[in-house]
Amino acid sequence: MSQASKGLDGVLVIGRTGQLARHLQLLAPEATFWDRSQADLAHPERLQAQIEAFGPRAIINAAAHTAVDKAESERDLAWRVNSESPAAMARAAAARAIPLVHISTDYVFDGSSPRAYLESDPVSPQSVYGTTKLGGELAVRALAPHHWILRTSWVFSEYGSNFVKTMVRLGKEREELRVVNDQRGTPTYAGDLARLIVALLAQPAGAVPYGTCHVGGDPSVTWCEFASAIFASAQERRLLDKQPRVTGIPTSQYPTPARRPANSVLQPNAALHGATGVRFDWNAGLGRVINALLASS
Repeated sequence: MSQASKGLDGVLVIGRTGQLARHLQLLAPEATFWDRSQADLAHPERLQAQIEAFGPRAIINAAAHTAVDKAESERDLAWRVNSESPAAMARAAAARAIPLVHISTDYVFDGSSPRAYLESDPVSPQSVYGTTKLGGELAVRALAPHHWILRTSWVFSEYGSNFVKTMVRLGKEREELRVVNDQRGTPTYAGDLARLIVALLAQPAGAVPYGTCHVGGDPSVTWCEFASAIFASAQERRLLDKQPRVTGIPTSQYPTPARRPANSVLQPNAALHGATGVRFDWNAGLGRVINALLASS
């Protein structure tokens, strides 16, 4: 057991198979992880009683309806998972006077800001996913006095489905790829996010003020720039024999059911990173992902 994760027994993680949950299992195996069979977020009416019966000393919500485009046609399900279930977690946390760590998203913003988003900036979601995630934020804020809402963006890892793994797969199949170049964000390695959460819960009470914090990788890039970095890393580590040509295209040439923010850049919360000592480096995280994919190929 690592020094950072020491003493995280009694912490309940909602989610077991997602990118963040998989990394949390590696860092804090002493925590308890609930999958859908133990906590079905499609039925939030059961969740509060389940959590209170278990009796955790802290809750991490590492589960969500993250299929952004499918959420447009699954509005009710997305609302139950992303809004009503966090509300149930928040009620349980309040009843036990314990902290709740809740993961949110850049999609609560409309993406029109000319600069990186601060926690205090006005929210204006433009999709069902963003709207339901904002609903979860509002519930957690209103119901759980001891909460950290961590907004992040462009999460990737060696686990699950994500942009990095998709690009590597397509890079093996195609000689040229057209990738959006007018959306900018901060790629976030799920392993870094997990390290931050573990370090956060290991802090003495009151060391990190409760509230909403932005976390994410650095520097910001477009999807096109991120794809090029992925291919360069994959070729350097010999996961790809050669890099495909990458052509930047506007969002208008890649229509999707859900509207994406043009600007997903979140200004990292300096106080949070300073208190935990965790810095995010998506380039280093990308290298770890490529190495893991190489080892499993």
